[in-house]
Amino acid sequence: MEFKIFFTLVLLLISYSYLEAPKTIFIAGDSTADANGGHNGLTEGWGKYLGNYVTSTVNNQAVSGQSSRTFWRDGGWANLIKGVTQGDYVFIQFGHNDAGGPTATAKGSVVGTGDETVTVTINGVEEVVHTFCWYIRQMAGQVLKKGATPLLLSLTPNFVFENGKVPEGNRFQGYMKLVAEELNIPYIDHYSYIARNWEILGEAYIKENNWFPADYKHTAPAAADFNAKMIINAIKCQKITDLLSVLNDKGNSVIYPCLVTTN
Repeated sequence: MEFKIFFTLVLLLISYSYLEAPKTIFIAGDSTADANGGHNGLTEGWGKYLGNYVTSTVNNQAVSGQSSRTFWRDGGWANLIKGVTQGDYVFIQFGHNDAGGPTATAKGSVVGTGDETVTVTINGVEEVVHTFCWYIRQMAGQVLKKGATPLLLSLTPNFVFENGKVPEGNRFQGYMKLVAEELNIPYIDHYSYIARNWEILGEAYIKENNWFPADYKHTAPAAADFNAKMIINAIKCQKITDLLSVLNDKGNSVIYPCLVTTN
């Protein structure tokens, strides 16, 4: 009798572990995650390489040129979320194309972190524009309603060094962390993981290996792969348990310094 109870518990634990391991990791983002990078024939995004390190299927729906506003407004998000099922993960990363304000560009969001709005008319069509945080909250909320897990990532850094250091990112870096803390969902400061490890490699190394062949934003294949490794490294450093469970041998072999925090 005791053996039967023990055997049943073991089966339940195995079943629970299986259910918890995300079958699919979706990616919502811009050119820095888009498999084709800036669509210039020279660059690629980290989303192309993430699948090399996990057993989960990676469904990369990042699109070059997108902001949180355009991804929400133009149907990119609606297309992504309809495929999300219970237990999946959705990685969300924007910030490179979100500046400029709602009237200066069709991509910019309202400055602020709340429910502020500005109504604009573009090509004869009226649009209510929200804050960056509002868009990210909507996306994350819809993922949670599906029984899946949203994971927010800060934007990737541009290739800029100042006295051997990579300067801090724009306000969208902090906005992502703010929303993650509000919703109590996973957050990876992708910007800082990349920046701190770039500093270890050194500016000269990045230049010599031509990691930015077109401009200061879009990565060569080797740099895109490095950015994917930084996500894997963060998963390990932060002990995101269900994502740890889907790392393959290559993922488990990724070892870089963790971020030093004051928390």
